[in-house]
Amino acid sequence: MTDKILAFTGKLKANPTNRFHRYNLAQAYFEEDDFLHAEKLFSECFAMADDWMMAALGLGKCYLALERVDDARVILTKTVDLARKQGHDDPLEEAESLLENCSST
Repeated sequence: MTDKILAFTGKLKANPTNRFHRYNLAQAYFEEDDFLHAEKLFSECFAMADDWMMAALGLGKCYLALERVDDARVILTKTVDLARKQGHDDPLEEAESLLENCSST
């Protein structure tokens, strides 16, 4: 377990309702290619705030890494919609590219 994962695990234990600690822990797991843990945490983040575009994007990336293409297609479509509504250009491009990859598989 990396220092980053340990740090965010401790922060989340100290404040389990803090969605940003949960998101950061999800990111840390994703960076370590632990997609199952990351997926669970990103999913929890998105459940806490279903307009959280970056949590949706992280979840979509996990689904792709886990070869759950149908699930990825659904959440990335939602991500694209959220990114457009919220004016997030770079994540919009990333989500559209990932969604395009879903169509080619």
